[in-house]
Amino acid sequence: MKIKIVFVFLALLCATQSYSKKANAIWYFLEKSNASVTENGDVSIVYGIYTKYANLGIGDKTGVGGQAPFPTMRIMVTNKTDKIVYVDLGTSYIKKNEIASVIYTPTVTSTMVGQSFGSSINIGSSTNSIGIGGFVGTIMGGISVGSSISTATATSTYAQRYVSIPPKSSVFLEDIPILTPGSEKALGNIFYYREVGMGKYKWTACLSPKFDDVESGKIIDFLEENTPFKIGGFINYSFSEDFKESYNLETTYYVKKIIGTSWGFKMGAVSDKEFTIMDRTFPQWRDEVGTGRLEIIRLWAK
Repeated sequence: MKIKIVFVFLALLCATQSYSKKANAIWYFLEKSNASVTENGDVSIVYGIYTKYANLGIGDKTGVGGQAPFPTMRIMVTNKTDKIVYVDLGTSYIKKNEIASVIYTPTVTSTMVGQSFGSSINIGSSTNSIGIGGFVGTIMGGISVGSSISTATATSTYAQRYVSIPPKSSVFLEDIPILTPGSEKALGNIFYYREVGMGKYKWTACLSPKFDDVESGKIIDFLEENTPFKIGGFINYSFSEDFKESYNLETTYYVKKIIGTSWGFKMGAVSDKEFTIMDRTFPQWRDEVGTGRLEIIRLWAK
């Protein structure tokens, strides 16, 4: 009888240890492809990816809980010339693998899955925010971007199809969600959304089923040829409002590296465990992201 008890105990211990090593969050590190063009003599284009509310604690003061994650792309176009540059968002695209979606839509809504989203990004006070650095760190210099989150009704504003950029100036285009409920197929079903929990603890999780068996602290490297997915942008511009002659630049990001990690709770809030694991597994990640060499998309594991 004692032998059986010891055997069961050891089995449970092994299972617990095995489970504790399994990642519950997956970080995708993306790099620009060799064929990408982000600058010429006329304009330069900077892309930045950040994940909204990737690490809110369960039951925090917003009542939203662990709302997560909505990776979003922000694009800045700089006019390097002494003439006005016009960008046509109706012929500019965001690409997810081989599927292109026009950037321009007649209306822009601020509501996603029943929640109204903003984003607070500040380099000085948000050291552990996912997606900080690169675009945000070098271009925005710590400027806070929004800060709202609520369960409000949907609000819509009319978007401009044509954006004019004065000489020697820069313009930020409308933020573009990369992963949203309903867009799973465009990226090969590497993710899906599911509501989790009950009451004020109910939240929407974005899960990564294809890599849910990755262990915490494990790195998987990819080449452009075998990357799990690609995302990018195609920007069309002209020096005339009628676009009789136009030019374009195309940039593609591919997943260069996947790292499994684990998040935990401390005093009712999300702890720094996830970032501690990342610092130990990929020590240079902060520098790589901070200098814009890599971008991050971070999802929950299945």
